Amino acid sequence: MRRVGTISSALAALFAAAALLLASCQSENALAVVNQEAAIDKYITSKYADYEVVRNGGANRVIVIEGDASRVAAPGDSISMSIEGNIFTTSPSTRFLSGERTVELGSKDLLKGLEKGLEGVTEGEECYIFFSAKYGYYDESIGVVPPMSALMFNVNVLEIKKK
Repeated sequence: MRRVGTISSALAALFAAAALLLASCQSENALAVVNQEAAIDKYITSKYADYEVVRNGGANRVIVIEGDASRVAAPGDSISMSIEGNIFTTSPSTRFLSGERTVELGSKDLLKGLEKGLEGVTEGEECYIFFSAKYGYYDESIGVVPPMSALMFNVNVLEIKKK
């Protein structure tokens, strides 16, 4: 009978240690996200102070060239674009994506940050979309993108097809 109590105590201690480790990792990730969002804000403020910045659901879109205001992307619309994706530390660094893509806004196939950043783009618009790991791959490693990476996309909207 005494052995069961010892094993139960050991298991309880093991679960407590695992919970503490998990909480520690979550705290580190939360702090990383806060630091990334501060770095993004600082970068945008210093480099793009004279540009319009649209903030939506964790995404920050810097409009470099305005497009056709009568052709605005809404959920369900298809957006054809030239896109370049970069890991963002204190500035854009490693490129992990480049080319032309067509996506459907609202399809849930995009990273949450990219989805939110593309909402409201206009045909012909050129913009930069920044977001923290919270709205990207979070703690997953995808290709050359390490876990907990903030991302920045350079987007040139070629065409918007209304739903």
